Amino acid sequence: DAMKQEITTMIAQWNTTFVFVTNEIGSGGHASDAVSRTFADHQGWLNQFVASKSREVVHMVAGCANVVKRVEDGGRGAKGSWMSQDDRDDAKLLDTFLSSRSLQMDSKGYFMVKLDENRIVASFYSCIVNDKGEICDLQGNKIKCCNGGSRREPMKVWKGRTAKELTTAIFEEWEDAAKLEFSIGHAAYIGREVQRAEHCLYSNIPYQQD
Repeated sequence: DAMKQEITTMIAQWNTTFVFVTNEIGSGGHASDAVSRTFADHQGWLNQFVASKSREVVHMVAGCANVVKRVEDGGRGAKGSWMSQDDRDDAKLLDTFLSSRSLQMDSKGYFMVKLDENRIVASFYSCIVNDKGEICDLQGNKIKCCNGGSRREPMKVWKGRTAKELTTAIFEEWEDAAKLEFSIGHAAYIGREVQRAEHCLYSNIPYQQD
């Protein structure tokens, strides 16, 4: 039980892919001694637990991959997709690779995206520094820290039910957007993130910003 809890805690706190490689020991003969049989039992229970938490389980036999389990996520993996499974797997690998590339941040600020109370929440944090070395808004007013701590308050917060609602509010209706001169890459990134957040919101999938 302690190991199960440790695995559950580990996979819950990271937005990444975990790969577990383990022996399939239930297909062979049974050990003659009690210690080996106990080990096989525990290994089997652990394999079952990890498989129950996994979105994909692959059984390798003679170098051939047999997919035992694959959880469709309602997106690219949805049943009836015109794309083959190989194409969808390649697309997922490409996205993972592109997520690791270096990005040039806008000098005036950045966005944080999350899900909260069945809404997509986007917050803009200023990186503008006034002549006193203080983080400030476009008017030069110092931005206060939350609850007197070290983390500063966002300059602006939006809440919405859809990606289109949020991106319209940020890039079309926010009067300061033009003054901040967001790069095309930054705007495209926000569009991708809030669209992914919307998918997670309506699919009951945990969301963590890329």
